Amino acid sequence: MVDIPEGYGPNDELDPEAADPLYLQLAAVLISRIKSGAYPLGRSVPGVDRLMQEFGLARGTARKTLVLLAEQGYVRTVIGKGSFVIERAAEDQPTDAAEGDASTNRSERP
Repeated sequence: MVDIPEGYGPNDELDPEAADPLYLQLAAVLISRIKSGAYPLGRSVPGVDRLMQEFGLARGTARKTLVLLAEQGYVRTVIGKGSFVIERAAEDQPTDAAEGDASTNRSERP
């Protein structure tokens, strides 16, 4: 399993001169956005073309990042639809007491 570097925020820029490869830097930024709630449960994360534009990346780098997020359990990719945040990532998102109670109630329904 690949270790995602820590210390990247949701608005951080990628540094081609950094020790971490660009796909790992991008994965860290996207995970930070997922954990902060910028990409909520069930919503899509930017696709390959959008990531290429936003971060100035090659197609292969953007694609490798999305594959890594899927392997790490943060997103589920649906061919032709996109990559969507799944439950594992939602567990990492900050919630207030009311949201926590609502999610608990949902899980307790028959």
